[in-house]
Amino acid sequence: MKKIFTLICALVGFAGAANAATVDDLAVLKHSYVFVADDYTGSGSIARVKGTLFGDNHFLDVTGGSIATNKGKVNLAAADGVLVTEEIAAKYGEYGEHLNSLRLKKSQDVIAMKVTAGSKVIIFYQDNNNDTRYPVFAKDASLKERFADGEKSERVSSCKRIEWTAADDGLVYVGDNNGDMFLSFIIVEANEAAGTPTVKVGAQTFEGGLWFREVTCKANDMEGFPTVVTYTTDGSTPTAASPVYTAPIKCYKETTVKFQAYMDLGDGKAVEEAIAPNADNEVTASFKFDAPTINANGATFEIVSPYEGKGATNYFSLGDGDETQGNGATLTESATVKAWTKIANGEYATFTSNPTTKDVYVLNAIKEKKTITVSGDAVLDEEATATSTTGEVYKVENGVVNADKADFFVKTPAFGVVKNADYQIDGKEVYLQMSNTNITFLVAANDVVDVKVVCSKNSCKTLESEDESKIDRKCYVNVSGTTYGNDDVTAENGNIIEFQLKGGKTAKQQSENDVNGDGVVDKNDQEEVFNAADTYYTFQKYSGTGNILIASIEITPAGTTGIQNVKAEKAANDGVIYNLAGQKVNSGFKGIAIVNGKKVVLK
Repeated sequence: MKKIFTLICALVGFAGAANAATVDDLAVLKHSYVFVADDYTGSGSIARVKGTLFGDNHFLDVTGGSIATNKGKVNLAAADGVLVTEEIAAKYGEYGEHLNSLRLKKSQDVIAMKVTAGSKVIIFYQDNNNDTRYPVFAKDASLKERFADGEKSERVSSCKRIEWTAADDGLVYVGDNNGDMFLSFIIVEANEAAGTPTVKVGAQTFEGGLWFREVTCKANDMEGFPTVVTYTTDGSTPTAASPVYTAPIKCYKETTVKFQAYMDLGDGKAVEEAIAPNADNEVTASFKFDAPTINANGATFEIVSPYEGKGATNYFSLGDGDETQGNGATLTESATVKAWTKIANGEYATFTSNPTTKDVYVLNAIKEKKTITVSGDAVLDEEATATSTTGEVYKVENGVVNADKADFFVKTPAFGVVKNADYQIDGKEVYLQMSNTNITFLVAANDVVDVKVVCSKNSCKTLESEDESKIDRKCYVNVSGTTYGNDDVTAENGNIIEFQLKGGKTAKQQSENDVNGDGVVDKNDQEEVFNAADTYYTFQKYSGTGNILIASIEITPAGTTGIQNVKAEKAANDGVIYNLAGQKVNSGFKGIAIVNGKKVVLK
């Protein structure tokens, strides 16, 4: 039998981002292992982070990537003879059914692992019914130096199984051959020594006021002879004098349990002379707690933990501020709230959950002209210049976004320098770099504002061309997911973007009228309806042309949406008669007509 145990996340979320791991940090898969994608992706709810170790440090998220909840499931307990064989179900059926939630996409989305020679890697995946999408194994993250392809099963409900055997010890990168593909399980069957015990970590459980995980072990025969297994929980190597495993081991804090097999001489005891060579094993029982939820209602936010009544105490910080214990607060100015939970586990340990963040706004609606400008000092970056192949490199010191906190919430501002006078705005050198910067403001219900964004002149896609037809001086910004650019481009205004925003959103809804004119009012008759509401708008990163450099943003009230006028126009049209061709007719018309959007017979 092979040693099998479940995934235990090691680094997730912010920790992974702050202390990114590399392939050097990977633990070698020298024993058999079952990775369940759901455990890492939180059933498709946890964002992946580049440089994160997972699966008890046996896997590395090399590039980061996405997750999914809608790519089907694989059930290892349901043998169908094609995707899940009888042998697989017998070995791994206890892992049951799990989502194909972990995406791989060519070299854009790659994971890595270290295997030993002779290890078989079995992957269950969803291929979107495309035979060219399947796991590939390579020596490099770019997937250019590939190993031979594995053997693929037939497809069952868009899912397949692939089996690949490592010829040598070493690092292996796993990506997809062509497009998106989603994994549910990675099983590594290592080439283990005879008699190696099978070990497994049970689910994280709360019982009797405490959290714990059970580690179970099964002794295996060594060339036909039974074995007895000893273990330690303090990190030391087990010996014949260590306790003999007889029952599940409950772990109430992160614990590494090590095992060693000995030949059973008939009395169930271990003696050093009867050690089973290389038949050792180990597992770490780690604990992982999901982040709390932050609910915001205006300036007031509330923190809700899924572990209330189970040792949980909530904490939060505002921006880069200090840790504060509490379940919420009412802010006096906008801030990014970071929240997490500490879970006390009796006298054994105190766990800390994953953190979560939410922007909480305390902003006045724009009721008079407001302008955002940028200031700072452009100074020579001597270190960067020394290695530059393109001349002098400048950096910004004392960069400041000049905006009233009562009107704008500015997150993580970054700055750029424009030294070329041809590209400057009025000699200005320092600009706001719209790379990861977010700027949020509020437009009241029914209000309309004019927005004017002045970019540096080299923010434009193309400034000059000998072929006039190819000149494109338009530059772009992203506001709450919508792209805005200059639709009337000239050499003078190519770096100026102007548009309007309304307090509310336009959405399609079912109409009571025959909107599409097919003579029937049904689900295909959709009309756009403007719903007035206070609306927060956020300038976000626009990646289509790289980093946009902003000199200023000007927002000016432009009146109201005129919704009442729209309603009045509709009222004025009530009672108007149309024939089936959509032409207005007089009140003496006879036959089938449309009145107020409905088909009627006039006699």
